[in-house]
Amino acid sequence: MLVIEGLKLMVALFAISLILFAVAPGFGELLTLAKMLAASFGVSLLFVLLYPRVRGVKKGDKVQIMKGTLSHLLGFAGTVQGNCRLGEEVKVKIGRKREAVGILETYEGLFTPARVKLMYENPPEVMR
Repeated sequence: MLVIEGLKLMVALFAISLILFAVAPGFGELLTLAKMLAASFGVSLLFVLLYPRVRGVKKGDKVQIMKGTLSHLLGFAGTVQGNCRLGEEVKVKIGRKREAVGILETYEGLFTPARVKLMYENPPEVMR
């Protein structure tokens, strides 16, 4: 989830700020530490806001599948079979044998995966 990655980045940047404050002679003032911590927090927020738009959706990412109105609450999930951007068609694997084609509606959010609205589903192939 994106919130976990943002928190990891924030903790890492906070740690760097504290180490610089403790070790480097030019960073010894409390106001400088406060500025470095504020900058670390700001960079973490920008990461959380911009990263999904820069990255897009990559092959193998988990997505939420929108078939109808209730699927928003029930949480159908699938795996993307190729890279895509907002508004593009993408193949989604549902379960073991089913595949569908849909359009990417939203990127990953803080607590939610990317969302794909299904256009049609490919019937599973019958092995003879």
